[in-house]
Amino acid sequence: MKQRILIFYDHFYPSYKAGGPTQSLVNLVRELHDVYELYVVCKPHERGETTLLQGVQVNTWMEWEQEEVEDKVEVEYVVKAKVYYWQYGWGAKEQLLQLMDAVSPDVVYINGIYSLYFNFFPIWYAVQYKAKKKSLKIVLAARGMLHGGALSQKSIKKKPFLFLFQLLGLHKQVCWHATDEREANFIRSAMGTKVEVKVAANFPNLLPVVAGPPKKVNELVLGTVALISPMKNHLAVLQALQHIAANISWFIYGPVKDEAYWNECKGLIDQLPSNITVVYTGELPPPQLRDALQQFQVFIMPSKSENFGHAIMEALSAGKPVITTTTTPFGDLEESNCGVAIEPAHLVEGLQKAIQAFAEMGAEAFATSSNATQVYLSSKTDAASLRAAYDSLFH
Repeated sequence: MKQRILIFYDHFYPSYKAGGPTQSLVNLVRELHDVYELYVVCKPHERGETTLLQGVQVNTWMEWEQEEVEDKVEVEYVVKAKVYYWQYGWGAKEQLLQLMDAVSPDVVYINGIYSLYFNFFPIWYAVQYKAKKKSLKIVLAARGMLHGGALSQKSIKKKPFLFLFQLLGLHKQVCWHATDEREANFIRSAMGTKVEVKVAANFPNLLPVVAGPPKKVNELVLGTVALISPMKNHLAVLQALQHIAANISWFIYGPVKDEAYWNECKGLIDQLPSNITVVYTGELPPPQLRDALQQFQVFIMPSKSENFGHAIMEALSAGKPVITTTTTPFGDLEESNCGVAIEPAHLVEGLQKAIQAFAEMGAEAFATSSNATQVYLSSKTDAASLRAAYDSLFH
């Protein structure tokens, strides 16, 4: 009999504007539905919006997803999870306990820390539910929220949550999920060395290789797929582009999370020299990702912090060399000749040098770097080890 896992996070498919954590859960469900019975509780609308997601029904279990699996004879439809698009409100306590009774989970898997209805309340009531089902395991995925770079953003909002969390002793009632040893250390630093932490990397969404525009010397097409906020450092890229003589085009995709920050970026875009072109194309629904990847040659995202970096993994799998920072899990790109990871202390200068170096490449040298992405990824991904790590996490 399969274990039942009840998952809480603010957003799940078809939502995508919350970025990496949503992608992490979608990938997890796709990879582990054959091993576990998976139930997901999420909001019925997109991040920052109130309109219902297309095709969803609120406060009822819906089957997700009936994905087509093609062979030579027929098409099979596979249900991978049941999703509850929760219209949450004042009756949260009763509703959450009813959901737990209905599912009778073996594991409650909570993603994130700072959401009242999808993090704090589920942990609080899962602890109470454990009195009824003593074998229940509560797993909490920090999702990068305790990284130093993440804690420095909106700290006034975050500190009360963390204080209350520790005051009530909830940090000791859960098994913390870290995606690598780096994050495990961040969790222990914030929550104490005595908390239980287990490491299981995220499942990547690997894409087929996608060819970009032909590479010419002293020309480069950059691309970024990310939320537009200070965390992703778009502004630093623009500062670097001001001092580059090569012809550069930069395609920016992603929802604007911080309007003031984006306005600052637009001010710099207006001041760029004529050899630099920046195109903002807005939000990018996941089905359109492949078309977007065809437009550029190098992926650039010098984040202040990345827990996993789904967008970077997707770009590498599509054959795109990457420019990022050493504060992501991709600090070894240069050793494999498929990108550059820059020290934050010298970010603008490092970005300028990296962009210029890629721009100066001819077609042959660039093809070598592009092909190296596949060798690099093969050393980073091991499906069997990942499944074993989640088996340890959830049992």
